Amino acid sequence: MKKNKTKKFLNLKSYLYVLTFLILVLLVFFSSLKINEKLILKKIEKQVSDYKTDFSGECSIIIQKPGFLGFEFAYKPDQKIPAASLIKLPILAAAFGAIKEGRLEMDQKVVVRDADIAGGSGIFKRVDLPLRVTFKELLSFMIIISDNSATNKVIDLLGRDYINKKFLSLGLKNTSLERKMMDFSSRSKGFENYTSSRDIVKILKMIYNNQLVDKSFSLFARNLLSRQQYNDRIAFLLPEEIEVAHKTGLEKGVVHDAGIVYGEKNNFIISVLTKNVRNYKKAKEFIAKISKLSYNLLN
Repeated sequence: MKKNKTKKFLNLKSYLYVLTFLILVLLVFFSSLKINEKLILKKIEKQVSDYKTDFSGECSIIIQKPGFLGFEFAYKPDQKIPAASLIKLPILAAAFGAIKEGRLEMDQKVVVRDADIAGGSGIFKRVDLPLRVTFKELLSFMIIISDNSATNKVIDLLGRDYINKKFLSLGLKNTSLERKMMDFSSRSKGFENYTSSRDIVKILKMIYNNQLVDKSFSLFARNLLSRQQYNDRIAFLLPEEIEVAHKTGLEKGVVHDAGIVYGEKNNFIISVLTKNVRNYKKAKEFIAKISKLSYNLLN
């Protein structure tokens, strides 16, 4: 009996040694990850500061590596900034909610008429009207080619009050829709659409985690954002084969881009919003440089 007890004690002691060793290995591993994270964040902070010297406007930035071992760099993430066409991403999220609630259907037919046509980007002003399209096609035009007429039609179908309530239910604290696209008359009276990097990243993270309503809606959103036609910012300096699911925004004084970059080794979410811009080319270069910096450090 004594021998059996001694043997059991020695086995337990061996297990404890192995367990202690494994815990130490994990502690060293996680410590090295934390050190690496701090180094990456320091490099991002320094480079962003350097890039800002060549950039004339103000900015709001989030660079986030999602997941258990993720991290985040943030610079003025909650600053409210005129949204321009970036507001179309929260509107897409609101539309998904309306479809899930049965208010609208993807295949529902919608008639686009001459009175629906807005200025700026879009395809409807170049086709014969009236034209019957599905609600799904309206959403696709709104995101892929940033069609302003399609966006205004979506706003009409959902209602501005519903959209703003949906923004709040999604936890978007700094996002609001106060006017339609290209409605400069309302803009001159002080009505503006606003958002923030924090709010936009919240939606992108839902898409990344397949949680924007559900997996099917999230995958549809990713597909639309990956087919974005304006690629002169986040995607501009990245390898061509890299998937970038993003949405841009451009209007008087503002240049934006925000999206998910699916890298070779690591994915990341990035939002760079700018305002009081005097040189649009430099603003786009500023966003492209930050995107490339993030990609290089993480991949």
